[in-house]
Amino acid sequence: MGGVGKLVSTVLILAISLMLAIAVSHLVTSFSKHYTRVEVIASSAHHGDPSIVVVIRNLGSNTLSITDLHLNKVSVASLIGDSIQSINPDITKSPIQVKPGERREIRIDLNPSKWSGGEIIEISIWTSSGNKYYAIVSLS
Repeated sequence: MGGVGKLVSTVLILAISLMLAIAVSHLVTSFSKHYTRVEVIASSAHHGDPSIVVVIRNLGSNTLSITDLHLNKVSVASLIGDSIQSINPDITKSPIQVKPGERREIRIDLNPSKWSGGEIIEISIWTSSGNKYYAIVSLS
């Protein structure tokens, strides 16, 4: 009976070790979300030409790399030249880096013939870590 007991205890130790490894793995991957805090504020201005100013503040401890920006679930890269006249800084050329404690603005100049006052726009900011941050703005 001694050989079977050793086998059972070995299997039990392996099962517990595997469960602990999964729990630690989940804990470590969740740290990036806890320490990457971002504040996103969006506002619009409509003095002849509509535009959106997105203000991003990195309140976390890691550098934030913004890789994409979407308006109403469509990437701005596909909207430039049609619904968007320009974006500054141009996120389509290289990611925007926001260091801890830093505040950055992204100005999106919209094509006035494609957007109208009172229209609601959902803005989503995509980062290199796979996180998404959202803001909603109403064009005035």
